[in-house]
Amino acid sequence: MKKNDIEKAKSSCVNYYDKNYEEYYHKYSDELPQKPYDKEFLKRFISGIENNGRILDVGCCSTAQQARFFRDNKYRVTSIDISGKCIEKAKQNFNGIDFYTMDMTKMKFDNGSFDAINAFYSIIHIPDEQLNELFKSFHRILKSGGKLALVVHEGNFYGYYKENEFDVFYRAFTMEELVKHLIKSGFIIVEMSRRLPLDELEVQSERIYIIAEKKEL
Repeated sequence: MKKNDIEKAKSSCVNYYDKNYEEYYHKYSDELPQKPYDKEFLKRFISGIENNGRILDVGCCSTAQQARFFRDNKYRVTSIDISGKCIEKAKQNFNGIDFYTMDMTKMKFDNGSFDAINAFYSIIHIPDEQLNELFKSFHRILKSGGKLALVVHEGNFYGYYKENEFDVFYRAFTMEELVKHLIKSGFIIVEMSRRLPLDELEVQSERIYIIAEKKEL
């Protein structure tokens, strides 16, 4: 993608989520209790992280589902999203979490700021040309031995899909792609798994779940 195309992809996501943040809030705020697989994955992810550790939640939308799970388990949580409307809504409804409007590809956190980073269905909006720097950024802001959780849709789709009259940039991943990026950026794989979508509750695509750990380059 050229620079203009990358900006177009970014703008498509900002416009979509700024317009649909209320719908997402009402539709998905209480979704996590209906997903036992996700809850068990999150429990494994935070195991070994001391209480009061710092977790960055990337792409929290208006629902901040995983951020609230971490908060309720006694962690200090920072949540970011590129949509200002999503962040405003989350701030209004969920306390005990630090919310910021921020582009994940332009994070300015200090080196070693976080014990863990969670990215549930957020890197699905990042073009190929930005992925290497994004993973390097994840590595940089994690403490040594820090954990990274990724959840994405599996497949080969790469482009725009129409949702509520908006063309939104979206991409799926293969397991091999993710592992390649993680290893190249200085992570070791702790666990990998897949699951089928839940009937009527989710988009009907298979999911990839990965927990990785930072090693020193």
